[in-house]
Amino acid sequence: MVISHDRPGSAPMMAEGIQPHGWLLACDGRLERILRWSADAPARLGVTTLTAGMSLRDVIGREATHNIRNALATHREAHRRPALVFGQELPRGGCYDVAIHTAGGEIMLEWEPAVGVERDGAYLSLLRTMIDRIREISEFGQLFRTVVRLFAGVLRYDRVMLYRFATDGSGKVEAEHHGPDLESFLGQHFPASDMPAPTRRLYSTNLIRIIADISAPPVPVISPPGMAPPDLSHSHLRQVAPSHCEYLRGMGVQASLSVSLMVDGKLWGMIACHHYSARVLNMSERIVARMFGEFLSLQITNLLRTKRLAMTRQTHALIETFLKGAAPVADMPAYLMTHLKEMLTFVQCDGAALWVGGRWTYSGAHPPADAMNSLLELARTQAGTQIWHTSRLSALIPDAARYVAQAAGMMIVPISSQPGDYLLVFRREVVRTLKWGVAPHASAPATAEDGYFGPRNNIEIWTQQVTRESLPWAAEEMEAATLVRSALIEVMGAYHQLQLRERATADLRQRMLNEELNHRVKNILSVVQSLVSQPITPDSTADEHVERLRGRIRALALAHDQAVRSEGGGLLRALLDAELAPYRERSFITCTGPRIWLTGQALSVLALVVHELATNAVKYGALQQPRGRLDLNWAYDTARDEWRITWHETGCHTVSATRRRGFGSVLIQRGFPHELGGTTQVDFRPTGLHVTLNLPGRHVSTAPATRIGAEPDPAPPPVPAMEKKVRNADILLVEDQFLIAMEAEQAIEETRIGKVRTVASVYEALKAINTRVPDVAILDVNLGGENSIAIARALRERGVPFIFATGYADRTLIPADLHDVPMERKPYCATALAEKICRILS
Repeated sequence: MVISHDRPGSAPMMAEGIQPHGWLLACDGRLERILRWSADAPARLGVTTLTAGMSLRDVIGREATHNIRNALATHREAHRRPALVFGQELPRGGCYDVAIHTAGGEIMLEWEPAVGVERDGAYLSLLRTMIDRIREISEFGQLFRTVVRLFAGVLRYDRVMLYRFATDGSGKVEAEHHGPDLESFLGQHFPASDMPAPTRRLYSTNLIRIIADISAPPVPVISPPGMAPPDLSHSHLRQVAPSHCEYLRGMGVQASLSVSLMVDGKLWGMIACHHYSARVLNMSERIVARMFGEFLSLQITNLLRTKRLAMTRQTHALIETFLKGAAPVADMPAYLMTHLKEMLTFVQCDGAALWVGGRWTYSGAHPPADAMNSLLELARTQAGTQIWHTSRLSALIPDAARYVAQAAGMMIVPISSQPGDYLLVFRREVVRTLKWGVAPHASAPATAEDGYFGPRNNIEIWTQQVTRESLPWAAEEMEAATLVRSALIEVMGAYHQLQLRERATADLRQRMLNEELNHRVKNILSVVQSLVSQPITPDSTADEHVERLRGRIRALALAHDQAVRSEGGGLLRALLDAELAPYRERSFITCTGPRIWLTGQALSVLALVVHELATNAVKYGALQQPRGRLDLNWAYDTARDEWRITWHETGCHTVSATRRRGFGSVLIQRGFPHELGGTTQVDFRPTGLHVTLNLPGRHVSTAPATRIGAEPDPAPPPVPAMEKKVRNADILLVEDQFLIAMEAEQAIEETRIGKVRTVASVYEALKAINTRVPDVAILDVNLGGENSIAIARALRERGVPFIFATGYADRTLIPADLHDVPMERKPYCATALAEKICRILS
């Protein structure tokens, strides 16, 4: 509702609002003038006031305007996805992620504080891992259970539920993952009235809906006098309807997330996440949720079509056999009545009746003869020439209540082009007890802008005994019946053409699905495309290429992780120690230079450069030779205001430049100057490779002693070689990152050294130790808001060996009395971790 002032034109008017974790600007279709804004926009922009008609460029700056226009120009609004700009800085301060979409003649700009910009690569890795987890699952139950576990582990909501809608609009909780102190809603049903048609349309067009805090007051949107209210139906920030807030508050829910699942253009189901405290997803996390939901929708579509295709093929085989026998038959009605039982194998049923030539023929369970005339009349009025079905026959024919033991549900299949001949298929009554999250006959509320689908509270559970009703007819059964009907009408010849068309359609659908999946995955992974697209070198295998690519991504992940944990940058020495640690045992390596701090950008680029140089040295240079030597030095050139970093290999065979320029060469000679503005020199000397990197001084600062990562990790004590094969070990893994835990579990168990027990908190770990003392443990140092030191001391008291796993560059979080504990730095290779466990246990 629009609230206007008494005097027209005197002041702007208030329209509906937005959630306060972001702010909004609405512009004209040319992105030149501001038309309306959220009330908090001036404060966010650092201006005293905004007026309608102000120049967008004057308010947000030339660079931001240019980036937004570019994003919108290259964007296609398929499925109402917004265009996106990440990490946009404004002239008066502030860094924001921007979502851009059109609403009528306006362009809406939604601004949210940029959080975790340096973790974009990690978000892509999460999304890729989530997709990989479900890609090969072909059973719905396993798929749904895996999905809710992934959502709960990655997005950290207290409760995650997957709903599936029936053909009548009712819903059911098919899978659920929730905290140990919450009751389960698994298996509960919800009536169609619980999500009215307007709400279904909203969720069908806006595939993700986030509510950050139902207690936060909305921020109004200010519009000029006489202007229509803004269209915020596709806005991520739009305010929550008060009735919906009341609904969530009654359940104790403070924040929620819903992701719509679309199959063949219709709302098939939803992933609903509930949190019992305020929860804000940044834009990257929201994109992960949405893209995973879209991939899941495609996966569900593929499984449904695969299932339908299997039934279609079975039906085709039945029809083909039937038609082969029917070819020489002159009296087709007589043939149909004779082979009625064989025809019924296309669908699960208890009996059937065939009306052909004015006569009934029966098979299996069926209504009494005196009831057939009323069923024939129902077939003529309800079906006509189309297939029709019901699972509650007594709702249409009251007299049907007396024969529900023979026929409670019925499918009508017309078998002639004109109304007259019918195949009636029957199902018996199935008495079921259903749990409902709301009274099954409750009416929908008067206003339902955001929907009411879901349990009302923790105690309102309705139990209903369903009688006089059969199992519902599935969509694939309807499709099979359609095929049978077509075959019976055509009888001869047309079946083969139908089969070929159906197969061609199925192949086309599969190709379209594959092309769509390929297109979306390419879009998702565009950030790392430059790494993945590098060709396999002629002298390496595919496995070596994959391992090389993993190493590059791991190097980037290491740099990103260090930058995030270290205030946007990291120590050069810590980076070198981490990258070169695997080669110190075989070669002599020195790193000489002052302690300097690199910016996040420089850290990422140098991580890739050092990784490529080290990989090359292992394959061709000094790190390949037993007597090879690598010297790394860095010093500051005052006159040029740059840091000169030299990589010098000696003690190896003569190396020479190759004609082919690989990824490493391109990265060093072109990528380094392009990204950092520096220069490089590569010299293939007779004694070994010599590389000089000239890094501009703006990327470097002196590292104070208080910086995280000031000193490299001390070398772990030597571990004796494994003398026997370890089996049946009890391994305790303490890891709060769900996906890391799953990968570690799989890698460790593949070595067959034992079974892994995984916990995510100090409380769970101490409880697990008291229940059964493990043989060895792996402890993530930082467990969210706590650390694992108490667990380490409990293990030491019991004489249990353990390993620290950490993403920090030093041991500042570890007490001095535990500095002798072996450490595995994240991101670690799960296979290497398993090998280290083997050595410790031996």
